[in-house]
Parts: sequence; structure tokens; C-alpha cells
Amino acid sequence: MVNVGQGNVLRSMSGRVWVVGDDPRSMADLARGLLTAGFACECLGTDGARARLASGPPGVERVVLDAVPGAVAGELLDGLRRSGVIVTMLVEAEDLSAIEVGLVSGVAGFAVKPVETRTLMAAMMLPGGEVLTPSGGCFPFRTLEDVSGLSQLVAGLCPDPASVQIALSELMNNAIEHGNLGLGFERKGELMAMGAWRNEVERLLGMPEHAARFAYLRVECRPREVRFLIRDQGQGFDPQPYLNLDPDRSVEPHGRGIAIARMLAFPELVFLDGGRCVEGVVRRAG
Repeated sequence: MVNVGQGNVLRSMSGRVWVVGDDPRSMADLARGLLTAGFACECLGTDGARARLASGPPGVERVVLDAVPGAVAGELLDGLRRSGVIVTMLVEAEDLSAIEVGLVSGVAGFAVKPVETRTLMAAMMLPGGEVLTPSGGCFPFRTLEDVSGLSQLVAGLCPDPASVQIALSELMNNAIEHGNLGLGFERKGELMAMGAWRNEVERLLGMPEHAARFAYLRVECRPREVRFLIRDQGQGFDPQPYLNLDPDRSVEPHGRGIAIARMLAFPELVFLDGGRCVEGVVRRAG
């Protein structure tokens, strides 16, 4: 199980960063965003980064790897891992193989392209208390669209992707609406009855106080299992009433997401940190 601390405060960042890739325009856009955030950036092609790593320690605290193909990424990540540099990896929307390479190579944070600067910054930070391991990394998400794309992508790591995708999306949507946005059970029911739920979620997401509030999906690949941990920045809740389908709530339009996630993919869901974290495990052949 991932060790989880008490706080939701994201680690502050500063220092020098390499932006590594083979698309000069994309790297320049990333560097501009990082410079605005106070980083000193240097853009390097993959050949240049390999040469610099071969000549000695990179002399930077972080590296942003910009959608580098799996085979090239593996070689670079091996050198970066030995140097102890924290790596954030940007991947194309359907490039599951690149994610697999990154997960087993010590990448700390991931973001799916196209990526906004605030999402890149979130991918470069870890939620309070998360522990780096050689086989896992964190994906920030904040919108319903993020949930749809990301849940489908990482579910491909599992034997039954369709079931895992539905289960993850239920838990990730909870992290956004109930956790980060503080939308209560009764209020959601009222909004759904009026057909206004999605519009209200989008309105809340657009408010300045929520602009940088991300939830995180942590994925850890092990030989016989894939572990998922979802963390939000909300006030927490008591999950016990929602672990099983309740006949008394059968007429409600919502409130069954956790039970559905348990039935479809995560029979041993574990809630941590007062309900702000939930961890599920999918078994797979070794």
C-alpha cells in the first residue's frame, strides 16, 4: 500500500529544468510556460540529452520528457534514474507503451498531451505524503474530460480494460465533484433532477479558487498486479455507507459509484486519509 501523509499541500518547486524531446516547437512552448513559473530551462534534443548524461551528472533537479518514443525514452530514463533526477513524462493520448516504459523506469509524474501549463506544473509536483517507487507515477486530473481520457488510457494496463475504465471513472469523478469541488450528495441529486449537474460542475471548475485544484491518479505496475490510488484535495468523507448497493437509495439517480467500482474491478477498495484517498488493486498474470 502507498504511504499517505496527512496534508494535501503540494511540494513547492524551483531550480533548473531540462526539457527533452525532438519537436522544437513543442519544447519551446513548454519552456515558455516553465520560465513563466520561475524555472531556468534548457531545451535538449534526445541525442543531446544522451550525450550530456554520458558525460556526467546533468546538474538539474528535474527533467520534462516531451512525448519521446518508448525505445528512446527507456534509454534516457535509465540514465536519469541513475542520476537521481525527478522526471515528468508527457505522453500522447493513446501511447500506452510509453506509459508502461515510464512506470517501470521511475517517472514520478505524467501528463497527457496537449497539456496546459497548470497541468504540467501539477504533473511536476507530488501530492503530500506520496512515496516514489520504481514502478509507479502520478497523473494529475481536474475535469470530467480528463477523467474520460485518462481512465480509458490506464485501464489498458489491466486484463479487463472495459471494467476497470468504468470503475476508475466512477472514483475519479467522485474525486472531482465531491472532493475538489465540494459538491454534496443532496445537491448533486437536485442538479441531476434538473438536468443541470454537468453545467454546475463546469461552472465550479471555472471558478478562480478551483483553477489549480487537481486530483491525482497514481498508477503502480507490479509483476502480478496494477495498483491505483486516487487522491483529492477535499474535506474527506465516510465511505462506509457507499461500499455496497443500498436498496434505500435504489430510486436515487446517483450514489452507487463506489459500489459499482467494487463490483466491477476493485473488490478490496481501501479508503485512506479520511476518505481523501482510495486505493484499488487489479490482479494480472505474472
